[in-house]
Amino acid sequence: MNLVSADQNVLNGLHITFIGAGSIAEALIKGLSETGMSKTAYLHVTNRSNHERLNDLKATYPIIAHSDLRDAVLQADILILCVKPKDVHSVLPLVARHARADALYLSVVAGCSIESMRQMITSVRTDSGDPHIVRTMPNTSCAVRESATAYTMSKSCTTRDQSRVEAILHAVGRTYELTEDLLNAVTGLAGSGPAYVYYFVEALTRAGVDVGLDEATAYALVLQTLYGAAHMLRASNETPATLRKRVTSPGGTTFAGIATLKQHGFETAVRQAVIRATQRAEELGALLDEEVQV
Repeated sequence: MNLVSADQNVLNGLHITFIGAGSIAEALIKGLSETGMSKTAYLHVTNRSNHERLNDLKATYPIIAHSDLRDAVLQADILILCVKPKDVHSVLPLVARHARADALYLSVVAGCSIESMRQMITSVRTDSGDPHIVRTMPNTSCAVRESATAYTMSKSCTTRDQSRVEAILHAVGRTYELTEDLLNAVTGLAGSGPAYVYYFVEALTRAGVDVGLDEATAYALVLQTLYGAAHMLRASNETPATLRKRVTSPGGTTFAGIATLKQHGFETAVRQAVIRATQRAEELGALLDEEVQV
């Protein structure tokens, strides 16, 4: 695993086209804008039918909006595929048909393997050799530029491709290079992870109400507690277990609370949630791969 930093200058003068204008696309556009990269790179956006969405993005960010896919794709150095998994089989071949032979494909499509994308591209292109493809898995925290984003590259990708990908993804959080066989695990852990945390916050807030706090106060206390604990973990060189044990005095209040969590299978439930989410990512990926073979 590599935690990488990015050289923003590698995007200077490049044309970057977003295929799809949903929340992940907007988060990336926002990140590139806030880090200043949109001043030296050209950001293009297109989607299938929602022109009102394009106009909203154009009014908010320094982008070039396209209602025509061909116009958006023709001069792109980097194509960022931000469509839903159910749409990738119809959209990617259209994109590839008009793309430059040396374009870099960066996919945030959940479950779609590099090999599936390669087959979709080469089914309509015979002049691009082995296409340069990067598959990535951000999470929803990219909206506040705090995503834990994993990515993997096709064998055809170059060090220049990697530098460009890191610059884009680093604009919305921290970036980790992994092998493709681990991306489903990343989906189950970090991709779904924010939802697990939100669920925990819901439960902890309700618990605060159960012991007499009003909901607003309980929620505020939970958020600050979570924020402080996360900062402690990042700032400290000690393990989570060490930090936990330090505040868990035998016979004390935290000891009683942790014992109750253990009694009700807290750790088992969390681990099983990640395992099941990973399995589901594998199942959905297999369905996508089967559709490519049809």
